[in-house]
Amino acid sequence: MSEDPEPTLSERAPYLKPDDAARALARRLLGESRHAALATVTMPDGQPLATRVALSTLPSGDVVLLLSDLSEHSRALASHPRASLLVGHTAPGDGLRQPRLTLRGHVVRLVPGADEARARARYLARLPEAALYADFADFAFYSLTIVDGLLNAGFARAHQLDRADLCRDPSPEMEAREGAVIRHMNEDHADSLSRIIASQRTTDQTNWRIATLDPLGFEALSDTGDLVRIDFAQGVVKPEGYRHAFVRLAQEAQTKQGKA
Repeated sequence: MSEDPEPTLSERAPYLKPDDAARALARRLLGESRHAALATVTMPDGQPLATRVALSTLPSGDVVLLLSDLSEHSRALASHPRASLLVGHTAPGDGLRQPRLTLRGHVVRLVPGADEARARARYLARLPEAALYADFADFAFYSLTIVDGLLNAGFARAHQLDRADLCRDPSPEMEAREGAVIRHMNEDHADSLSRIIASQRTTDQTNWRIATLDPLGFEALSDTGDLVRIDFAQGVVKPEGYRHAFVRLAQEAQTKQGKA
């Protein structure tokens, strides 16, 4: 008689089963966070260490970090590459009632090459001020490959998320198209981009540019530094699908504007 399979993290009590709304909130919390609390394990004593780091994301949804070799967390990761990140904004009021996302994963230092160049470009697109020190000899880019996560969306609304809930690995063709799509939207459709964001966020900002793009949506920066994450109605599976995804967002924004 065969044993029942071990339940995945997302099936374990007392957590809620993740749905599309939970996945979208998790993506938004990560996509709109510039900073996170990074938890590592120091060696050889095995003591925990929490520090603050800046972050961006890869097209897959995994995390990009820029760390100094002089930092304690870099030395910890060199010996014990497992780590955890906590992201989420703190607003006035009870912080324990506000959404936050904890991620667990494996951290790898990126060596010069295509992967490192892609991570660097996305990091600096989201955090342009980091260009001041990104080339310092003691700094290097790292990727945190997400294994699973814990989303706390508010009181009694906790979800355990597996990698499949958080990440989608794009094809090389999708990644190759990213830059062209971003340039096209920023240079030729800036007004439409602003209407899309205004239809989904309460903001008085009107000048936006896409910083990073992935098959599930994009992050945009305003000229004053605001950062927003907008999801597509459906994930894009082929490069030519980006056009349809943005057209649909623009049509939805126009409809909302007409009803206002």
